[in-house]
Amino acid sequence: MTPLDRTDRRILALLSKNARISNKELAGAVGLSPSSVHERTRRLFDGGILSGTHIDVRLDRLGLSLKALLFIQMSEHEKTNLDRFIAEVLRIPEVRAAWMISGRFDALVELCTRDTHHLHRVVVERFSSREEIHRIETSIIFESARQSDLSAALELAP
Repeated sequence: MTPLDRTDRRILALLSKNARISNKELAGAVGLSPSSVHERTRRLFDGGILSGTHIDVRLDRLGLSLKALLFIQMSEHEKTNLDRFIAEVLRIPEVRAAWMISGRFDALVELCTRDTHHLHRVVVERFSSREEIHRIETSIIFESARQSDLSAALELAP
């Protein structure tokens, strides 16, 4: 992949704000022809910088309004199986994301449930019962915000 120029970074910034922007609108915003922007966007996908687009579904409006984080400490002899553990927990319907992390805990799992009863049931039945888990701390998320505009972050990239 060739290094990103200013126009590539502008395209990425615009797509980060609105992945549904049309190629024609994108071309107008960066001052290039639609065919040039299409080629640049294809190159960004082919180079692995862009890996897809997504839709944000408001799960709270579908009755899944309680979000929580599980901080998980694995049993010492199971730390080598973190990849497998992450892959397995991602198959649990309530799990939205999972990460291997450093520090006191080995993994962080984000859950989305209907209420505290549902959360408790998932934690007990799907996590606490697993032999490879030594300890779990659960934190309920009261408010959340997400930064999707990558304009400033793209200025930091070399």
